[in-house]
Amino acid sequence: MRLRYKMMAALLATGLGSVALVGGVAYVSVNYKVDSLRRQQAAEHFHTYMTAYLAEYGDWQSAIATESFDRFVRRQEGERQSGAELPSEMLERMPPRLNNQARNAPPREGVYVPRQGGGPPPDPTLPAARRSSGTPPPDGGFPPADYRDAPPDPTLPAVRHRARTPDMEADRPPPPRREGPPPFRFILTDAGYRVLLGGGQFRYGEALPENLRASARAIVVKNQTVAYMSSEGTLAATPQEQKYLAALYNSLLWGIAAAAGLATLLGVLLSRGLSRSLSGLTGAVKRMQQGELRQEVAVQGRDEVAALATAFNAMSAQLAQSHEELNTSHATILEQAEQLRELSIRDALTQLYNRRHFDEQANSLFNQAVRHKRPLALVICDIDHFKKINDTYSHATGDTVLRHVGSILRKHMRLSDLVARYGGEEFVMAFPETAGPQAVALCDKLRTLIESFPWHEVHPGLKVTMSMGVYADIAAGSAETMLRKADALLYRAKESGRNRVCFLPSTEV
Repeated sequence: MRLRYKMMAALLATGLGSVALVGGVAYVSVNYKVDSLRRQQAAEHFHTYMTAYLAEYGDWQSAIATESFDRFVRRQEGERQSGAELPSEMLERMPPRLNNQARNAPPREGVYVPRQGGGPPPDPTLPAARRSSGTPPPDGGFPPADYRDAPPDPTLPAVRHRARTPDMEADRPPPPRREGPPPFRFILTDAGYRVLLGGGQFRYGEALPENLRASARAIVVKNQTVAYMSSEGTLAATPQEQKYLAALYNSLLWGIAAAAGLATLLGVLLSRGLSRSLSGLTGAVKRMQQGELRQEVAVQGRDEVAALATAFNAMSAQLAQSHEELNTSHATILEQAEQLRELSIRDALTQLYNRRHFDEQANSLFNQAVRHKRPLALVICDIDHFKKINDTYSHATGDTVLRHVGSILRKHMRLSDLVARYGGEEFVMAFPETAGPQAVALCDKLRTLIESFPWHEVHPGLKVTMSMGVYADIAAGSAETMLRKADALLYRAKESGRNRVCFLPSTEV
């Protein structure tokens, strides 16, 4: 993956992660705070209205036999204002059985009805255990339907008809109730911690656990504790809270979408500039890899990439300079090595090859001639009366003679030929691809050139001649053997009067 895409992905992930983290924390915090405030407010309302409820009717059983808690709260609130949230919407609704009692409806068969001093006798159709025990049946004794509209029972005590008096507006239909369960369902117990309202967790008549009794709040009527309430019941969000949380959730989603767009835009802009700078550096490095060491990239800004570009330019210039110096040094070394090699194979006075180099090359030429069955001629020659020249005209004149002789031999040789100073006044030559007669003719030409050179310009009265021996038979077996035979022919030329070329099997030239 390219760097710009990695940067875009990193910025996008960072932005989304930050928004999700902040939004999630805010969502949970606000939700918790709202729930806490709502629970606290609802608990305060429940305690206030339950205290008034029990204070008006004396005790729980008289209260529920006369008027449901729901109706009591709504009667205390008055007419419901349209769109207003009243405390009754945040309080525990009365179970259907208690509403039935509040409307003086007879209980269904098998339904537990709490007895009190002035209440009716138990239903003789119920089992004896259930008539005498005064405890609710295992299912809680709550009927599945609400009997608000059931007619009153005339056999019930008159106190139960208080809910139908005009003063209590019992005949008026109850105010409309919000659909669904209340947001909070509180736990209500009597003074002995026996459950009256289970809050969705406990059954009627069940003892409240010890761990909840410590946090239970007392309901005091006339300086006497008549009940306890606990806000540990079930919790459900109201429609308004659901709308609020939905709006918060939508805001969070929009925030995430905006953060994603902003992170993408910033990633594109930042990565484009960074990618451009790094692309320039990458291209320069590739050109350096191909041999173009001197590179320079544009430096923009003062960030790390600019520092990297500056360091790269300095490194490139230094590396190019070092490379140029190294090449110069290498060329100098090669030149000096070539000079040393030339010095090692050339004679300092005549600038001809020396004896060692000639022996090496003569052996190579001999082997090639034998391998390819080609002709080869080796020549050894000597300046006539050279000792007399030194003695008569001085050694300096002798050195001048050697230089001129070497120059004549070098200038009139073919590129494939080889000439060297063999030592003192002796010279040797090798003529590859040359038979004996052609070699003799070339040597005679060289002899004539040496003889006709204007030696008087070197020193008045000076004359120089050269004798040569030519051998051109590779059957001798080696270059060294051929040179010995050519040397023998040289002595024959000197014995025959000097200034001549001697060759076998022909006679002297």
